[in-house]
Amino acid sequence: MRTTELHKRPKCDKGRDDCLTRRDVLRLLAGGAAASLVAGCTGGGLLGRRPKLLVWSCGGNYDFLLEFNRRFEKLAECRITYSSAPVEHLIATLQARPRGVDILVGRSGPGWFDLSEADRLAGKPQVFALDPYVIIVPPGNPGRVRGLEDPKRPDIKTVYSPTSSGPSGKVVQFLLETADDVIEPGIWEGFVSNAIEAHDCGWKVFPPVIEGRAHAGVTRLSMTTVSETRDKVEVLPIPVKVMASMKEGHGAIPQRVAPLAGSSQPELVARYISLLTGELGLELCEKHGYIHKLSSRAAHYRPLFRMKAGPRGAQGGPALRAGGDRAGGRAPGPATPDPQKRRDQ
Repeated sequence: MRTTELHKRPKCDKGRDDCLTRRDVLRLLAGGAAASLVAGCTGGGLLGRRPKLLVWSCGGNYDFLLEFNRRFEKLAECRITYSSAPVEHLIATLQARPRGVDILVGRSGPGWFDLSEADRLAGKPQVFALDPYVIIVPPGNPGRVRGLEDPKRPDIKTVYSPTSSGPSGKVVQFLLETADDVIEPGIWEGFVSNAIEAHDCGWKVFPPVIEGRAHAGVTRLSMTTVSETRDKVEVLPIPVKVMASMKEGHGAIPQRVAPLAGSSQPELVARYISLLTGELGLELCEKHGYIHKLSSRAAHYRPLFRMKAGPRGAQGGPALRAGGDRAGGRAPGPATPDPQKRRDQ
């Protein structure tokens, strides 16, 4: 887990969401050194006796919340200490004992019920945005990919990250298996059969697509908006009905925020959540690839806002365990390509 008031993007450890840092992405894309990302959230004018908030979030929310926190500090004249890590790890840590954390933000999932049962929440978690899945293709779309049925064509080359510990791993499989039922059979098997590379990290699907070695990949919309990937791939939407029909892994799409019990700054917490779920959140969600609940696009995605992850083991579909493994459900999909063929290893 990373915690710093200067918000340096640290090295990622094995097992965290989408394990590559943006520095790693730069190295993959440029083959050289990368500029470090350092963002100051606590300027000189904020170092006095200002109220302080401790915010934890899922690693996937890092860039979005980094900017939101900067803006909130100025508006509220406060200081924010911000940490990000896989949300399952954060929830397990908070469930074990309070850590003085005021606010938790992250993708939905069964772990939020654990926090409620442990009396760690001061209010009901709110879904404020979505991070929908999309297809990415090289500039110009040389494979003429139009939808999820195309990556199974024999002339198409794909890339994916089946062993990623975060949503970029198993959830992509759940999504494509669902497409087998909603669109036409054979999509997941064809996608895997056409894979030229299989990775352990969601960020690694971008270089083969950007370079044109792969015709298609599947990722989250927010991952296409960082400076290293923005305008370097074309983004194709995935039908809402496919994402809404997933029986497993659907908690990866809605993004939640909740106040935690025991905060010494309840009014400041309430203002933070109000701005995140309001106009400021809308402005920054648009920039960082999320579909905010106030967005003009929200109506199109309404079924996804209603998606809920039930308690672990509840009826209606198995939950995702920490680390992204399934607690039962359908048999594993086709075998992944030979690890010897993974060009990044």
